[in-house]
Amino acid sequence: MAADYTFEFGWVDESLPIFFRATFLTIQLLLWSAVISVGIGLLAGQMLLSKSFFIRIPARLYVDTFRLTPMLFQIVVVFFLVPILFDINVPAFSSGVIALSLNYGAFFSEVFRAGVQSIEKGQWEAAQSMGISKTRTLVRIIYPQALQRMLPPIGNMVISLTKDTSLVSIIGVAELFNTAQNVGASSFRQIEVLLLVSLFYLVINLPIALMVERMNKRLNDDNR
Repeated sequence: MAADYTFEFGWVDESLPIFFRATFLTIQLLLWSAVISVGIGLLAGQMLLSKSFFIRIPARLYVDTFRLTPMLFQIVVVFFLVPILFDINVPAFSSGVIALSLNYGAFFSEVFRAGVQSIEKGQWEAAQSMGISKTRTLVRIIYPQALQRMLPPIGNMVISLTKDTSLVSIIGVAELFNTAQNVGASSFRQIEVLLLVSLFYLVINLPIALMVERMNKRLNDDNR
């Protein structure tokens, strides 16, 4: 039966505008979630490095909660449970951004923590001996070096985030995967639709992947 299957793409011209709108929405999801999650990760990562129990433990609880539970569960909780508990209406798009940001913020926090810890302690000690404050040392000396090491994993996580935007289709956000499901159901060409939507994801992720590869190469060249 599989050998008898005939591919048919006559529906593409009519559906392309829908996919372009979905691509734009997916890019919006990606940009908002990436910016917010990096900010959350930077804050939580610094909290994980704190010597204070009262600062470090809440950050650890947040990170472990969102790293060790399914993202689909987190999206459903934000969209359905938060409005019930706090009597507020959170739109599906905003719920998706919040859930993606909280999830990836937890992973980014570990990247930032590891990046800062990878810098030799001697640099902290040298800055301290020169009377430079801890905050200034972190901002002017430690983070510029740590960020160079963190850029490749951050880039890889952004690629993963692009693909994980498809999970918000569960709450009805009309991003690429949700649109693919709807078009596939109406055209009865599920395989062709999935092939097309994979091309859209490739167009979004390919520039990011090339940039990550360039960062890796540059970092390796600088370390030689």
